[in-house]
Amino acid sequence: MPRIKKLLVANRNEIARRILRAARPLGIATVAVYSEADVNAMHVQEADEAYCIGPAPSLDSYLRIDKLIDTALKAGADAIHPGYGFVSESPAFAQACADAGITLVGPTPQAIADMADKARAKEIAQQAGLPCIPGFSEPNANVSDLMVAALRIGYPLMIKALAGGGGRGMRLVNSEAEFASQLHSAQLEARNAFNDDRVMLEKAIINPRHIEIQVLADKHGHAVHLGERDCSVQRRHQKIVEEAPSPAVNAKLRAEMGEAALKLVQATQYVGAGTVEFLLDSSGDFYFIEMNTRLQVEHGVTEAITGIDLVQWQLRIASGEHLTLQQDNITFTGHAIQGRLCAEDPARDFMPQTGPVLAWQSDPHSRCDHALEVGGEVSPWYDSLLAKVIVHAENRVAACEKLADAFGRTVLVGFEHNALYLQRIASHSVFQGGDFGTGFLAAHADELLEPQVFEDECAVAAAFLAFEQNAMQGAWPSALSGFSSTRALPRPLKLKAQGKPQGVKVSQTLQGYQVDGVCGQLVQLAHWNCTMLNGSSLVKTVANGRFAQYTVIFSGNGVWVQRWLNPQALYVEDETLIGAAALAEGVFQPLVSSPMNGKITQVLVQPGQQVQPGDVLVCLEAMKMEHRITAKTAAIVEQVYVKAGDQMKLKQAMVQLKQIQSAD
Repeated sequence: MPRIKKLLVANRNEIARRILRAARPLGIATVAVYSEADVNAMHVQEADEAYCIGPAPSLDSYLRIDKLIDTALKAGADAIHPGYGFVSESPAFAQACADAGITLVGPTPQAIADMADKARAKEIAQQAGLPCIPGFSEPNANVSDLMVAALRIGYPLMIKALAGGGGRGMRLVNSEAEFASQLHSAQLEARNAFNDDRVMLEKAIINPRHIEIQVLADKHGHAVHLGERDCSVQRRHQKIVEEAPSPAVNAKLRAEMGEAALKLVQATQYVGAGTVEFLLDSSGDFYFIEMNTRLQVEHGVTEAITGIDLVQWQLRIASGEHLTLQQDNITFTGHAIQGRLCAEDPARDFMPQTGPVLAWQSDPHSRCDHALEVGGEVSPWYDSLLAKVIVHAENRVAACEKLADAFGRTVLVGFEHNALYLQRIASHSVFQGGDFGTGFLAAHADELLEPQVFEDECAVAAAFLAFEQNAMQGAWPSALSGFSSTRALPRPLKLKAQGKPQGVKVSQTLQGYQVDGVCGQLVQLAHWNCTMLNGSSLVKTVANGRFAQYTVIFSGNGVWVQRWLNPQALYVEDETLIGAAALAEGVFQPLVSSPMNGKITQVLVQPGQQVQPGDVLVCLEAMKMEHRITAKTAAIVEQVYVKAGDQMKLKQAMVQLKQIQSAD
């Protein structure tokens, strides 16, 4: 088979950039595709050629098989790498490539189809001798069939999308009472993610470890495994921290799981890079759950401990080369951990975030696969994953500490994200001890999600808003700011941070500023020094005896402030000129607005309906996840402004409520 000469990358952002980097040293020309929303994306700039394939929604662009094939033919590409997500596990796409005479960097259409159908995958795995979890997987089952099967299997159980993976369309059901609602939610999410709402049921194994085996297989019948990755740190069945090797897997168990994975490779005549996933229980027994017929998001940790470039091997195997790796010669060095940096707010139930990238700097001592640049924008159209921070160290504890430090040195300003959450995970004693399962995040949520106190950041923001911004914008000379013929007058401000209003007074001092009222405290900002740096302000000061430096950036009616070595930035809004009525605490809010950009999937109320606190008003889908917008207080629905399918913008009106008057 001839070598690949020109490669189209059917994906976007960080994984597209990763594939482009792998292709370049092999002398392969590259073609990028992009939606209208990604016209300025980094992968577009870095490819040899780039073609627009449609509007922002993925259904109109990155999931359009016809456009991908037409673009490849137009560009003269003889191969396509699908990355992960989008069409990477689509049998129809694989077949379309074959029909067009284009080499797919991946397995055969039949192998993808067999493993994409979770019921069929389980059947093949059982026939190949892999241990499987008891369950029910009839593709044409209706709701009644599923409810009967659920009673037979027993609770707790898992609902899983038949056509997908990656945690989409998956729900844990603890009792019969919640089965119907969880089934509906799982099917809705599966339909949105895979355009297929069929599901299967499996007995739930409580707090297992999620272990996956990386495999490589060529077109000549030779295959190897590259050990395991531990993906047990999950939130809503979504992996967020992965590592290799697993602290729960010894050499004997690794060999057994690797052998099982290779049996499935042989049974499916698999070609390329793939991952066989298992659940490992507390007694050391493991059960097959699925096979991902693509490159994994977490492939980098395997690369770190083996020194093997998985993406280059994908390209070489697709070109027909023999896999020269031998099982006995594959060795593992040190320990690697990856944290997924995502645009989501842990303080608001991990709600997806969008916004401008005002500042960005990754840790220079760690691998960071990303597609972020200052001036870019995080849109609501795609997955919330922004970057993958990967560290490698001599041992696991050192890797944990290195990951925590890497997130401390990460600067990302413009929207909320999960960097602090990831840093806390890496620093947690239970995580560092290595004895945990998939229930780790839920069990330690109070510690991992504890709100941070931003006393110093608030003080810096107050001083900046009161004096520095006017001096920088030329409103008055810095030396005359706050001038009085008798004394320096304190400047009152009404600020809002983390949803809480604060009234502060800022005064100038000989060495800097004094801020009274921050969290009820007086903060002295001595030795104040403020300079401009790449569109941001760099503030160095001593806050009540603590020296630190801060990145300060204007945005909207306020400023973002991020202290060096603290991965979480704080947004402080200046509400000084807003009327008192608009700031009143505890006032009934009649208008329910969209908390993010997204699409309405369900409207669950109608005018005249009475709702109670916690009742779901509408469901909003953003970044491939469903979010329930609930009532905060008892109220009457006056008006509904949206319908299913509507595209929403941030703060767009959805529902109008009327307060229920008390009998008094």
